[in-house]
Amino acid sequence: MMAAFVSFSASAADSRAVHVTDGLGYAIPRGSPVQFVSLGEYGVGLFRGRFVVSGTYHYGYSSNDPEADSDYGLLELYFIPDEETANHLPYWKQRGHVHEICFRNDKDFVKALISPKTLRELKQRTILSVSGKAVVIAADYRVSVECDYPTYSASFVAIERPEAPLVSHAPVEPGGC
Repeated sequence: MMAAFVSFSASAADSRAVHVTDGLGYAIPRGSPVQFVSLGEYGVGLFRGRFVVSGTYHYGYSSNDPEADSDYGLLELYFIPDEETANHLPYWKQRGHVHEICFRNDKDFVKALISPKTLRELKQRTILSVSGKAVVIAADYRVSVECDYPTYSASFVAIERPEAPLVSHAPVEPGGC
C-alpha cells in the first residue's frame, strides 16, 4: 500500500499540485471542470463534478488471432480526448497531460454510441472495430498510477454529440487502460 499525504502547491502559474508521495504528484490545471476530493487507496486521486469530454473512441477486438495472445475475443474501448479537453483535466504531473480515458461503465458508453446492428456485426466478427468522434458527459474522474503508467477514468453519463462511426476490418490498437 502506498503511504500518501496531500498538499497543494502552485507548481506553475496555470496549475496546482496534489502531492501523493516522492516522485508522484497530480497536477490540476487552472479551470479544470472537476474538483479534487481526496486520495483513495493506493494514491488514487478522486475528483467530483460532471464535465464534457470530446475526442475519438475506438471499440473492437484487440486481436483477431486465437493463438496470438490472451486478448483474442475481448472487445476493448479506448477514448482519446482532444487536446483542449486533455489540457483541462488533472493528470500525473511527471508524465504530462491525459492521453486516454477509460469509462468504468464502458457498456453504457457502447450502448449509447454504437447501434445494435453494428454490435451484432462485431459479435459475428463481420467487422472487427468501430471508431468515431463524440462529445460526452462524464463524472467521477479518477487519476491513478499503475505499474509506472498513468491511468485516467470516469463514469460515462450521457452522449452529447455523436458523429457517424467508421467500421473497420482491422482490430483496434491496444491502449493503456
